[in-house]
Parts: sequence; C-alpha cells; structure tokens
Amino acid sequence: MNGDKAVVVIDGGYFDNLNYYLRDERNKKLSIQKLSQKVCGGLDHIRTRFYHANPYQKNQSNNAEKKKYIKNQSFLNAINKIPNHEFVGVGRVKLIHGHCPICNKDFTTPKQKGVDVAIALDLVKMARKRVADVFILISGDEDLTSAVEMSQEELCNVNVYYSNDQQYKIFGSKKLIYAAADRKIMDLDFLEACAMD
Repeated sequence: MNGDKAVVVIDGGYFDNLNYYLRDERNKKLSIQKLSQKVCGGLDHIRTRFYHANPYQKNQSNNAEKKKYIKNQSFLNAINKIPNHEFVGVGRVKLIHGHCPICNKDFTTPKQKGVDVAIALDLVKMARKRVADVFILISGDEDLTSAVEMSQEELCNVNVYYSNDQQYKIFGSKKLIYAAADRKIMDLDFLEACAMD
C-alpha cells in the first residue's frame, strides 16, 4: 500500500466530539494535521478535507456569543493555512429543541444539518475521478454507508476511523464500519498521539 495516494475526509461534527472527549479525559486538543498524518501512515497524503457547517449565530447575539462565533470561524479558516488541508463549509446549523427528563427543563442546542450529504457526494465524486487510491473517512455516521459502498465500486478503498465511548456518545455505526475496506478504532491513546503540542 505504500505509495498509494490518500485523501482524508473528516466529518467536522464528529471531530468536535473527539476533541471534547480528548479534552475532558486527557486535557489536550486534537491537531487536524497530526491526525491526518497518523491515519495516513505510510500512504502519500495528498489532501485533507474537513467538512463542517459554519458556526451558528443568532441575529441578535450578545458579546460572549459573538466572541465564540469569531473564535470558531477563525479555527475553521485556519485549516486552509495548513498545507494540503481544506475547510469545506457546507450545510447549515439549525437549532434543535429538546427537553431534559432529569432536570425537567426545555433547551435548544445547535446541530449541523446537510454535512453528511456533502461528504457522501464528494466522496463518490472523488472516487469516480480516481483522485486517490485510498480515502480515509473519520466519522461514525451510518448515513455515509452507501457512499462508502459506491466509492469502493470504483475500485478505491475507503478506510473508516472511529471512536467508541458510551459515556461521550461517540460511536461508529456498525453498518458503516463493515462497509469499509478497513476500519480502525481511535482510542484515547491514539487520539492523544494526535494532540497539539
């Protein structure tokens, strides 16, 4: 497999969850560049594409919300400054309303929508164009299973990297994992090896 060209495809929402997981458990933050290098191993890393919806911002945000938005936007834009890395702003952020049965309170939380569709379409398009021999997908989203299968019909391999922690609700869909040519679980030690200095 050495010498094969590889494209890393990262689901930004999944990356956020991995980052929270690593921060809470080991007090460290993930480096997109180190993560890309680690998952590529001996493959020729030609590109990392990081898919995420632009941050949610209310029409009338307070100063704390504006600062959070600017910080998030800066992080996403900084990805484009890393060689061979690209932020792909897709989808949208929608407020989801919920109710906590424990504290009996209503709440709203932002959730990205449409990112998985963009990843699926791009993955199949890149496979059909033979952009790479191997696509490394960092996600656990079952909605990407058909795209993985279609991409592999183009004689490309798709390897899925995922984490599995019940407490943090980070999963890798079994359907997605078994559709992939290869699969690797990213435990805390794996993620810590990809942490920022």
